[in-house]
Amino acid sequence: MTKVLTFKVEIDGLETKIWRKIEITDKRTIADLAYSILASFESLAYHLYSINYKNKVYDCWVCIEDDHSEIPPINAVVTKLSSIGLKENDTMIMEYDTGSTTTFKITYLGSSEFEKGNGMHYPYIIDGKGSGMIDDITSDELKKVVDNIDKTGKSDYYALEMDGRHSKIYDYRNFDLSKNNLRVRRYFYKIKYGYEYGE
Repeated sequence: MTKVLTFKVEIDGLETKIWRKIEITDKRTIADLAYSILASFESLAYHLYSINYKNKVYDCWVCIEDDHSEIPPINAVVTKLSSIGLKENDTMIMEYDTGSTTTFKITYLGSSEFEKGNGMHYPYIIDGKGSGMIDDITSDELKKVVDNIDKTGKSDYYALEMDGRHSKIYDYRNFDLSKNNLRVRRYFYKIKYGYEYGE
């Protein structure tokens, strides 16, 4: 029977300021959870990611010839969330962009019954705070931007929009749950297609 899983996702170092609660079905893959996070946190989604759980690394790109890690990666694209033995309050770590890493802490909060007819409803953001991340800077650098906004009461930092063509002033305080869900609906499948079928 299909379950709806709930995860709390926080940016490392900004746990009280930028976070989401995401619902997704257990029939989805670990990769789909990553795409939900990237869409909801306003990433441009053009770097590699990996998710570490119980000393296993689920990677978006598994190429044995290129792998030199101590822990052989597992393909996130084919690994269903139902298959990894999640237990309530388990934590995963997602790293996005190995050059300028943004680190996400993902906590599994539990599950509920899936209601038939709601297949297209998920992934869904049920709560959150903070507008999101900025590509090409680290979590620590983002914290400095956030701290400066808190100190000065304004932002003069520009970041690219998710379409990759337009920029806007980044102010983490601007978060709208309804707009965030619209963003996830708009970009989830684009991100999925880009990682799984793009060049």
